[in-house]
Amino acid sequence: MQIRPSEQVFVRQLSDRVHRVDDQRSYVTDFFTPREQVIAQHIARTNGFLSQAFGGYEQAERRRVLFCDVIGQDQPSTSSFAISCLMATKKRGSAPLRHSDYLGSLLGLGIKRDKLGDLVLFDGGVYVFCTSDMANVVLQQWSEAGRTHLSVQLMTSFQEGDFAPPTIEEKTVTMQSLRLDALVAHAFSLSRTKAVEPIKAGLVQLNFSVCTDPATAISPGDVLSFRGHGRARVLEIGGNSRSGRIFVTIGRYQ
Repeated sequence: MQIRPSEQVFVRQLSDRVHRVDDQRSYVTDFFTPREQVIAQHIARTNGFLSQAFGGYEQAERRRVLFCDVIGQDQPSTSSFAISCLMATKKRGSAPLRHSDYLGSLLGLGIKRDKLGDLVLFDGGVYVFCTSDMANVVLQQWSEAGRTHLSVQLMTSFQEGDFAPPTIEEKTVTMQSLRLDALVAHAFSLSRTKAVEPIKAGLVQLNFSVCTDPATAISPGDVLSFRGHGRARVLEIGGNSRSGRIFVTIGRYQ
């Protein structure tokens, strides 16, 4: 598996923590992005451990990864991930709020992003998934987003249908090389040449960080954000066509 220079620190830190599996038979990470989940599960395999990712509901994007002992370990249950779900509602008729409004107000409490999973918007509020040790902090300190008052409660039970996952349109394309500019071009229906300019202008994020190098190599699990155009994800990188081009499956968020 190819690891980018920018991911080396993450890999070292996570590899150092794997010894906790030996001491406790299991170890659960904080919430990881899709790309970080791919790396974490690769680290698990190379160290001889089982791993499972879960984010509180089936279609979650941000997930915690559980490392467990290969020998004698039962299939882990969702409770092993220590995830809480909270529901924040606003008064009827109050100003509409975006995902960034809710997330910004949570981060403003001093909560680190990796302690928070998905934020799922619904008409009138948002569901927030977080590590269980953060639940009381959110309940006690989170009372508004922007200037809008929120009422927050812990969800003790819920149905999968409560959380509408984002719609992802999949398509498989062929690329001559696994480069960021090629991914932007195919994901957002641009020419390769026209994809370069927004990348260099800082309008494109790769795994939630601005990336200005069009030649950056892409990998499975990468999340692409193009300001004003939306998001896409690398779902799979397959084999080669007869002409030597590479099959890549891309998911475009609708």
